[in-house]
Amino acid sequence: MGEKKRRTQAAANGRRDDRPALALAEQARALLAQSAFAPALEHLMRALELAPHLDALWAQFGEVIRFFNFRHPLDERIRVLLERALEHPAVDPGELVRPITSTALSRDNAFAEPLLLRLMQDAIVRDARLQEVIGIERRRALAGAEIPLEALVALAHQCFNTEYLLDEAPLATQPKSPAEYALYAACRPLYTLPDAERIAAELAGTPLALLARRQILEPMQERRLAAAIPSMGEPKSAVSAAVREQYEANPYPRWIRTQTRFAAAPLAEIVRELFPSVAARPGAARILVAGCGTGQNAIATARRFADSAVLAVDLSLASLGYAKRKTDELGLSNITYRHADLLALGALGERFQLVEASGVLHHLEDALAGWRALAELVEAGGFMRIGLYSERGRRHVTHAREFIAARGFDATAQGIRQARAAILAAKDDALLAAVARSEDFYSLSGCRDLLFHVQELRFTLPQIAAMIETLGLQFLGFEFPDSGITASRYRALYPDDAALANLAYWHRFEEDHPETFARMYQFWVRKSG
Repeated sequence: MGEKKRRTQAAANGRRDDRPALALAEQARALLAQSAFAPALEHLMRALELAPHLDALWAQFGEVIRFFNFRHPLDERIRVLLERALEHPAVDPGELVRPITSTALSRDNAFAEPLLLRLMQDAIVRDARLQEVIGIERRRALAGAEIPLEALVALAHQCFNTEYLLDEAPLATQPKSPAEYALYAACRPLYTLPDAERIAAELAGTPLALLARRQILEPMQERRLAAAIPSMGEPKSAVSAAVREQYEANPYPRWIRTQTRFAAAPLAEIVRELFPSVAARPGAARILVAGCGTGQNAIATARRFADSAVLAVDLSLASLGYAKRKTDELGLSNITYRHADLLALGALGERFQLVEASGVLHHLEDALAGWRALAELVEAGGFMRIGLYSERGRRHVTHAREFIAARGFDATAQGIRQARAAILAAKDDALLAAVARSEDFYSLSGCRDLLFHVQELRFTLPQIAAMIETLGLQFLGFEFPDSGITASRYRALYPDDAALANLAYWHRFEEDHPETFARMYQFWVRKSG
């Protein structure tokens, strides 16, 4: 939590007139940690009214507003802040889904809500009711109903973002008007049209320009970029080959906008803020991101650590093409991409101050062997940031996978659609309902990664503690994206663990709070020396 606090203070840059806003933000953080959501939001709105130029306050706004359902008509103060948040680089648009969707669905016509139309452009809208409304609206359009072009374009953006999770319903005729192109794009990607590049040029000066760019030009660019990425050879095992095949077909995650972090800091400074008793070697850092997928983690890392040089590797060229496109789009020059199996990275012949492996080791045939191979690439005294699935935290996913296997749904697009429909229909099953609340449930690649992955391992904290001991590493602590809520609750129960690093305590905590690591365990370890 020290890092976020320092970033907030750094953002103010010592300006005396920002102190009242920062004080309100600090009070909002304390209230949120106590689950006092409404007072926290009020404090933060007042802070933003005083200092709307502070990026850190906008990031905090996203963290707070995501807990709220609203109804139409929306309070004008909140509407203005949501409008600004939708365009602000410090805000993850996914955090705005719940407040905006609830507002739109409380209207007679959800598509009359401008906030929703803007959100559908840049996010995957995870709401089963809205997904149903989208399906109805698309069927109306296909049946000839007159729908405003702005709504049709938003519909097309959302269908593409979710990879046509409802279904693909191509039109019989070649589109001619902007409305026909938008309707086609809501049923199939525009790149499936003959002479798609020419069509993109024709649409460049119309309200469909962004749609054409995302559905034609960007996929073409990804293929060109992927072909130019150096490769270190083929996968080292049959399991790795199967994982690569999955991500070539369904790169994950498909993201449009990522949250811009606050002012970057050197690795040594961030380590000291996260773990005050730990010292790191000062200076520029060489960082390895193993299993970078579509680049979200690698880009966040390159932005987070000042003076860093990042090498990001992945098995899937399709994912790497996506990552490289997003990296170029954001103007980042400190990331190099490489096509490789992480088990082959010893051939690089270099050592790193930090190795990140978030969400990759649990997709290996042998997670410990993969972790050992990466640990050998860490310099003495260096660090690893690891993400692993929790057995307890993913019990709803395990249950859903068993549910799917029992009914024989396969990992094809149609099989995924059928499985989703069956899960949504099982309204009395609390674990399946929890799966249906996941963002990944609302896109084709996300749902495949969540429920149909070809290889998934899960762990308990005692198992992780044993692996850390086997590898001779030192556990430093977890990172949580929840503004201190989890840490506050843990401290109240275990005040004698000042460092928040006792894995036996954390195991007990997770048994009592099984949702704590629903996404994954995200933690730091250090190599001796």
